[in-house]
Amino acid sequence: MFDDAHLARRAEELRVAAGDHYRKAAQYDARGDEAQAKEERQAAVRSTQRAEIHERLMGRRWSAIAMAWLLGKDSEEARKLLDQVERVSTDELLTHGDRDPYSEDRINVLQGYACEWAMANSMRNGTVDSVVDQVLHMEGLGVEVNIAALARMTGISRQTLHARLRTARASE
Repeated sequence: MFDDAHLARRAEELRVAAGDHYRKAAQYDARGDEAQAKEERQAAVRSTQRAEIHERLMGRRWSAIAMAWLLGKDSEEARKLLDQVERVSTDELLTHGDRDPYSEDRINVLQGYACEWAMANSMRNGTVDSVVDQVLHMEGLGVEVNIAALARMTGISRQTLHARLRTARASE
């Protein structure tokens, strides 16, 4: 599903869509409809950003789930993660020893794992937020939740649950 041909084809489709949005924006500008023109320009920018992400993923042998997650992210978040993964050079990562012809491939694999780690953290944080929201909802109904038992049930540490609950209650 995420071979280079698919990614290139999808990137091209997104770039064509961006061009269509810019043409529509020009038409709206000609009619004097500033709000609609602005909306079309924003859609064009989003399409262009999505195309760039597809292009940056070409040549990577990352897991399909990591790539799908990254393509499903907000464009700005996906760009930041790719920047973070690419920021570390081969020279910085490999501190000493002889480099073999497969070093770049191994670094590519490590970058894929870094993306999977970010995906797992995002999912974990989303789940913790959902648990906290549910606890607050139950407390709002007059039910007291035993945080130690909840921690054992979910595997989320008591400290994390207490800290997140404290923060959520303070923001209410």
